Formats: sequence, C-alpha cells, structure tokens
Amino acid sequence: MSKSKKSQNFPERKCESEVDDIYAPQKRYLKSKKGKKAAIKARKAYDQRDPERRRRQKREYMKRKRAEKKAGLKEYY
Repeated sequence: MSKSKKSQNFPERKCESEVDDIYAPQKRYLKSKKGKKAAIKARKAYDQRDPERRRRQKREYMKRKRAEKKAGLKEYY
C-alpha cells in the first residue's frame, strides 16, 4: 500500500505544522456547538463589563476600517 500525498511525512513541513497544531484543539472547540455558545457568552460578558471601553474600541475599529476602505478606493480611481 502506498501512502497518499496528504499522509506522507515530510521533515521540512513538520516544524511548520507544530506551530499551527498548538491551537488546533482551541480552533476545533470554537467550531463546536458548545464552543460557539461559550464564545457568545464571553463576548456578551465582555461587552457588559465595561460598556464605555467597548464603545471606544468599536469606534476606533470602525474609524480604522473606514480609513482603509477610503484608501483602497483612492488607489482604485
């Protein structure tokens, strides 16, 4: 039986994949039903803990996004 290309072990790829594999269980958890529910609960708790700080963060984020969009449009025309 020959191995498929995906299952072959390449030593040069092993080092690169180890970094990504550190967070693999967390990524898998966040995709699960339980993980999604926990993320929503954490997001709500964070928003309610300090609403003024959260508003400031959202304002800065949207300001940055609008500037990026505007810069992108300038390059386009």
